[in-house]
Amino acid sequence: MTGVIGFLQVGAWAVALILVVGGCLARLRPYRSLLWASTALVLITSVYPLPDNRLGQYLFARSPGSASLPTEIFGIAWWLIGAWLLNGVLDLILRRTLFPRDNLPHARRLFADLASVLFYVIAFVGIMETVMKQPISAVLATSGVLAIVLGLALQSTLGDVLSGLAINIDRPFGAGDWITLAGGPEGQVLEINWRSTRLRTWQNDVIVIPNSVVAKAIVTNHTRHQGAHWGTCALAVDAGLRPVEVIELIEAAINGVADGRTIAGATAYAADFGDGVVNYQVVYPVPDFGDQAYVRSEVIARLTAALILRSCQPGSAATRVQILPRKRAVPGQP
Repeated sequence: MTGVIGFLQVGAWAVALILVVGGCLARLRPYRSLLWASTALVLITSVYPLPDNRLGQYLFARSPGSASLPTEIFGIAWWLIGAWLLNGVLDLILRRTLFPRDNLPHARRLFADLASVLFYVIAFVGIMETVMKQPISAVLATSGVLAIVLGLALQSTLGDVLSGLAINIDRPFGAGDWITLAGGPEGQVLEINWRSTRLRTWQNDVIVIPNSVVAKAIVTNHTRHQGAHWGTCALAVDAGLRPVEVIELIEAAINGVADGRTIAGATAYAADFGDGVVNYQVVYPVPDFGDQAYVRSEVIARLTAALILRSCQPGSAATRVQILPRKRAVPGQP
């Protein structure tokens, strides 16, 4: 083997040794699979029979009567390991920069997932062209019937993928947004991937909805707008109290600081008459839609305390209070 081992092979082995040592270090344990995959890729490259690789030409010699290594197996392994390594590096970069914690709302960008598929498609083309010596055009021509069968079998899945592309291009909502599907669930968007959209409901359950269903539904986005979300509640007060006084009492009770919570901008108005009562509508701001249950509870607590205090004052008329079910705020209502 005199003169067979060249400078490039020695350098490649030194790099492989460094990668192996790095994979054994406790500090680099999370990256061990990537480091060892890189080691395998470097070693295969160092012995693969490229035109200028004398060691590879020696090991893979096809001369009669001499033992030789299977070139095809090494070639397939090189392409597959390379595709897996690129996919792992891309995933590491995204999680280290854009999505550092998986348990927080995030969007695993659909185009990054498609890039992962693209890596393996390139690997397949490389295997057919360089290892199997088969023109990819001939392979595609002979697999036309198979492609039609797969297309029919994966029709719904392809619809989800195309709908996912449309959602990511149009971006009607994103990770962290609270949305409601017409006739469907309400929740916070956790993830939009190539096939489905995941929502976290108020009960902390996760709902997986196919992208094709989301694309066809009427979606209400409670988060992506200017200013705060507006919550509403209705109450009935005895008609013996003047509406002007009741409105002032309601607004004074809600707006302000209590128990460290600040509410500002709440308004009230008389809506209509009932059986011996006047129905009032209260509109209050909710800075974060995810906190609407807590804000509504605080509003009801303040209203109840204020109206009970008013009814207990000497000489005041009896106050009858009825908290009615929540109604959604009218879109665009101040």
